[in-house]
Amino acid sequence: MRYFLASFARNLFAGLKTTLFLPVSRLAFRVDAAQLFALFIFSALLDVARDWMRTDADRVFSLLGAGTEFYGAGLLLFLAALLALAYRQRGMLMRLPLIVLAALPLLQVALELPDVLRTFAFPSWLASRTGDAVLVWIIVVFIRCMMLAMAPPTSMRIPRALIGGLVLSTPIWFGNSLAPNDPWFAKPSAVVDESGLNAGSEPVLATQSFLLDQLLGKLDDERPGVTDLYFIGFAPYGAQDVFRKDVEAAQHVMDERWGTAGRSIVLLNNPGTLLSAPFATVTNLRETLNEIGGAIDADNDVVMLYLASHGSRDFKLAAAQPPLSLVELTPAGLRQMLDDAGIGWRIVVVSACFSGGYIEPLKDDRTLVITAAQSDRISFGCGDRSDATFFGEAFFQRGLATADSFEAAFDIAKKRVDERERAEGYSPASNPQIWIGAAMKEKLKALRTRGQVGTTTALKSRKDPRSGFYRRI
Repeated sequence: MRYFLASFARNLFAGLKTTLFLPVSRLAFRVDAAQLFALFIFSALLDVARDWMRTDADRVFSLLGAGTEFYGAGLLLFLAALLALAYRQRGMLMRLPLIVLAALPLLQVALELPDVLRTFAFPSWLASRTGDAVLVWIIVVFIRCMMLAMAPPTSMRIPRALIGGLVLSTPIWFGNSLAPNDPWFAKPSAVVDESGLNAGSEPVLATQSFLLDQLLGKLDDERPGVTDLYFIGFAPYGAQDVFRKDVEAAQHVMDERWGTAGRSIVLLNNPGTLLSAPFATVTNLRETLNEIGGAIDADNDVVMLYLASHGSRDFKLAAAQPPLSLVELTPAGLRQMLDDAGIGWRIVVVSACFSGGYIEPLKDDRTLVITAAQSDRISFGCGDRSDATFFGEAFFQRGLATADSFEAAFDIAKKRVDERERAEGYSPASNPQIWIGAAMKEKLKALRTRGQVGTTTALKSRKDPRSGFYRRI
């Protein structure tokens, strides 16, 4: 045991010297399976501590965090094996991941610097630049780890180390799109409903049978000669709290500042709202659109729909409300429902990965479509510890909460999202999109002045850094 602990301390010290670019040799590391496993456990414990610090007092420990840790470790071992085969150095198979894990602890701590700067009210540009600097530091350290892991003498040593370091860095940008990003701690409502009910319980089904009709019946009628704005929030993914909070915050901004109070409704899938909010199902969305479409002045009134969920490359919105099996909403399906409901003036905002795929099927002269990402990019901020998605927070709580037009709100949101993604190391950028029909440009002027009435308090969105070996970076 004494030898094991001495070797472990030696590996951590050699890793620290690697990270700080102090003189160190490959022989300074003690390479064996036990040390590799110990360094992985140490890294995971650091992640547990970081997740604990980011959550509030009502946090609940979640073993889902272990899945992300194992994913990151497996990816590191896979890339090490790939490089060992490519460079014909079998010893790198264990030596490379051990050196990387030994160098990781200080980098894990450094990743918290942007959030610390924001907490102490430092300028946002400083936090953003600090995040960029830490990412560059990580990549350079990976390159040095490659230099140390390769057995001398090796021809083309520097170019090979450079390529290997970049290969190790690729999951920083693409890892989040391939695997879940689950923390070690989550909010209680994201784990279980306090009542012990689920969506298939008889009391829930009985309540849901009349809940939607009851809420639709309470909506105010349209006013003759006035361009009324109606708001529908739709959060179909109930396995995470962030989408419920995102849609509810959006409704608050729209009611308080854009005059939709009495003309807004949210459809939610969430274990905490089983008895208080209609399910976010395609069937309920269709019924809601049909009811509102029949009540409005179709030639004058505007209906705004906000969709918040995970998205897929085929542009479907993820839907989850266990134990129910739900149909996922598609752009073509949404277009058909809007047409069938007779809703002419439409504003559709989508906060989801690959949400740019909604623009082409929905666009026409009387439609405004705003999306969190272009059609081939993921969006960010949908982790359990977030109070809103990056784009939802930026567009509603920063943009529409202060701007007097939808176009200005989008400009504010796009800038805000770009700054956060750079600061927190997310890449490639999501690149939010906007499309405005020719007739809708004029129609939006009728909504502009109401954006100057009332105030709302923007809700703070917490950072959603990646976890696990690559999720953390």
